[in-house]
Amino acid sequence: MSEREAVFLKQQEERLSALEKRKAERKEANQSVEQLNEFLRKFHSIKQEIDVDLENLVKLSSPAEKKSHLSAAQEKVTSLQDLLNDALSYLPAYDLRKSQDAVTTIHENIARVQQVVLPKKKFAFGKKKNATTNSNTAENKETAAAGKFAKYTGDVIYENKSNQTLDIPKEEIHKKDVLLKNLTNCTVNLHSTIGTLHCTNCTNCTFSVGPISGSLFLESCNESSYHVTCQQARIHTTHSATFYIHVTSKAIIEDCKELRFGKREQFYEGYKDDLAEAGLSDTNNWNDVDDFNWLSKDPSPNWKTI
Repeated sequence: MSEREAVFLKQQEERLSALEKRKAERKEANQSVEQLNEFLRKFHSIKQEIDVDLENLVKLSSPAEKKSHLSAAQEKVTSLQDLLNDALSYLPAYDLRKSQDAVTTIHENIARVQQVVLPKKKFAFGKKKNATTNSNTAENKETAAAGKFAKYTGDVIYENKSNQTLDIPKEEIHKKDVLLKNLTNCTVNLHSTIGTLHCTNCTNCTFSVGPISGSLFLESCNESSYHVTCQQARIHTTHSATFYIHVTSKAIIEDCKELRFGKREQFYEGYKDDLAEAGLSDTNNWNDVDDFNWLSKDPSPNWKTI
């Protein structure tokens, strides 16, 4: 074989190799698109079912029927979260963010519907407020401007506390939604299975929290530390905070800086029973944090592992 023929054959082999590579890349891309489309189809189907369930729930009159339909809707939310967890490895950032927001919104909608159709007696602990028209108006304006989570309430509320240790009894918070607001230099122990936990404007505090079957919502909770287990964590406008966390989905941060995340290793007596009751898995994505202000593939400068 002449040198010219050898060069020609080598060029042909390189062209064929490049062609096969492009075919493989197109096939992989098509499979990724099909995988994404299948996820979106299933996700939106379950989401629509939940929306219909919640719409029909408010029309029921029997408390037993309300509880049954509410439980069914919550089970579908769990299925939706499982579907999302399985797709984390291949979902584009945009679709991941939209899907996570959708799950969070559904949790919030269920909590609001539950409060309407199956209201619970509320317990509030804190300073009394003057009931004058002027003070109420000012308070409402302040609440409206406070932030994304200011509108939330809870079955149990602790607010306006400083320099205290709050050992909150299990029977007060068991499977309930808890709101902690305006705490400074406090140690807070929530040793029970709870529904959701909202923390707003807490500074220099330490929290030990039992398994949260739903979500943890934090806003403006600075220079504090959390030992917490939850399905999902949403953290907003917070800085210089430390999280020893067990989270089965992802922690999501926005407008935050100087956050530290470590694996939860501090527990309390009865924790394992509470974890089983909350229905949370052993999956722990403590070091997988989604920063909505940092969509680059490079590591976010706003958080680090410890």
